[in-house]
Amino acid sequence: MYLSGLQTYAFSHLLNSEFYWYRARSEALQDTPPGHKYQDNTGRHVAPAVDRHSHTSVGVPPDWENAVNSDRLERTNTSSSFRIMGAQTDSNQGQTGSASRASEAIKSKFQGRSCSIPVLIVVFVQTFIVASLVLIIPLIIAFQSMTSANDLSTSTGRNLANSLAIKIQNIEGELALEKIGSLIQYVTENTLGIYKTLQANVDTNNLDQVLYSFANADKYTAYAYNMYFGSYDNGMILLQKSGPEAILTTMPVGFAESHPNCKLCSYYTQNFSKADIEWAVKRNTFSAVGGWNLDTWTYYGFGFANFTFVPSQRPWYKLAATQNEKNAQVMYTEPYLFAGSGAGQTGGATAGITAVIPLYDDKRFLRGVYGSDIAFTDMHATLLKMINTPNSFIYVMTRAGILIGTSTNESILDTTGNLKQATEAVHPLIHLTANFLNNKLGSGKSDYTTLEGSFEAQGMYFQLRALAMEPHFVIVNGAPKTDYTGDIDAVLEELDNNLRASVQKIIGISVAVFVVMVCISCVLTYFSVTVPLSKITTIMVQATSFDFTAFKAMEKQKGNFITELGTMEKVFYTMIEKFAQSIKANRELSGANNNNQASGLASQNRGTANNQSARKI
Repeated sequence: MYLSGLQTYAFSHLLNSEFYWYRARSEALQDTPPGHKYQDNTGRHVAPAVDRHSHTSVGVPPDWENAVNSDRLERTNTSSSFRIMGAQTDSNQGQTGSASRASEAIKSKFQGRSCSIPVLIVVFVQTFIVASLVLIIPLIIAFQSMTSANDLSTSTGRNLANSLAIKIQNIEGELALEKIGSLIQYVTENTLGIYKTLQANVDTNNLDQVLYSFANADKYTAYAYNMYFGSYDNGMILLQKSGPEAILTTMPVGFAESHPNCKLCSYYTQNFSKADIEWAVKRNTFSAVGGWNLDTWTYYGFGFANFTFVPSQRPWYKLAATQNEKNAQVMYTEPYLFAGSGAGQTGGATAGITAVIPLYDDKRFLRGVYGSDIAFTDMHATLLKMINTPNSFIYVMTRAGILIGTSTNESILDTTGNLKQATEAVHPLIHLTANFLNNKLGSGKSDYTTLEGSFEAQGMYFQLRALAMEPHFVIVNGAPKTDYTGDIDAVLEELDNNLRASVQKIIGISVAVFVVMVCISCVLTYFSVTVPLSKITTIMVQATSFDFTAFKAMEKQKGNFITELGTMEKVFYTMIEKFAQSIKANRELSGANNNNQASGLASQNRGTANNQSARKI
């Protein structure tokens, strides 16, 4: 049992009250005249006084001695049943005696609690609260700072990555635009050079001269693309580099007879079979593929090509024919499907565009059209070299949105074999960006060159650029943001994992330190506060039964090293010591009174006996 301050005060007050009661009673018993009853300040009646000289009562009724003995017995029984904070005596003894009345007096002034908690629990709760605040607040601040630092570093890195991504795409787009622009410029310049040669030095009616002119251009300029000429009467000669399929020629029936100076016109059909000739006559087209030896400057090995070709009906010829001799310039066709698939090197390409320019004679008569093809397969190879990230893409379309080249494996033809719109692409990134741009363009509009700029949609950066020259191709390049910020996201995830691990370690260490500190605090409190208080409590409990064994043991111990507890022990020891001395004095006084009363009774009995003897005599 642990006693609070109020309980200690009440107990000391009770002891002091009993002490003074015993003292006052002793003095009153000695000073009260014989034959009178003494009533103390508590209302308790005290036995009649006894003459201190004769040890006999004055005017005392015959049963006074029994009353005195009964009172002593009552005081002894009542004193032995004292309880802390006004505990009552046993119901069988009744509410009599000084201890019972003193306890009731204290209880009426102090209201105790039905339940209380030990000092150790109070110390534990206080330590827990203080330690929790000291631990949690810095942890919260530290965690927030660490999280903010992570967020700041990653957001800064992500912003830098995004900025870098835009710059990379700008450079990528500019390179693609420059590459394709250079290609167009290269073809344009070579077309103008061949045009000038044909116009000034070549008889275009003789296809031999046209072929040798192309061979010279290939030899001295290393021109990478094909060169061909279609005459007004549908004869055509094409040369691309050298090799067994370097020459493609096609002529209508009777063309060789009408051009006797053209040796090639008579030579290329020598290997035709009768069936080949019949087929060619039937379709009015003699088509053949042969080789060109750049070293020997000779053609060789012509074979039958099974396709019909009429130059004047092809898109490139029609486009050039729209010009007159005064405004003749290089023009580019819209994308179209190449004829003669499988024939010659050009026949391997499916689609492309053609740079064309018309040739007029001095009589303003259209002698024919010179052309050079740019196959979209060449564009695919060019675009593929510009890919910088795993998911980046580049595609080229006409200003009207026809897909003509991609860096992916996307086919530029639809299921019917025709060129398709970029919005019909199967590749998800091309499909998404093309449709985004189409929606941006608005209904009723088809010129994508008006949308030049940078865009961001569905986690992607992409840009659109258009050639300033003919044919005004539109180039779109881009990539998902993750291609540029993926490393930043990985760093962020790693930082989050490290932060989570650090938090777990910090929390574990903090909790361990917290538990150890609370345990240490509780242990120190137990030995420095709880144990001394429990000793005092034990002495107080034993004192209520007039047992001073623990009090005697306290005399051999030194006071508590805590100032307040040491003072409390000293005062408590003095109080108990006085209480013990008062009880001892009271017992001695009560013993003396008992002896006096016994002597008086004995004298009285002897006197009575003498009187009775005298009467008998």
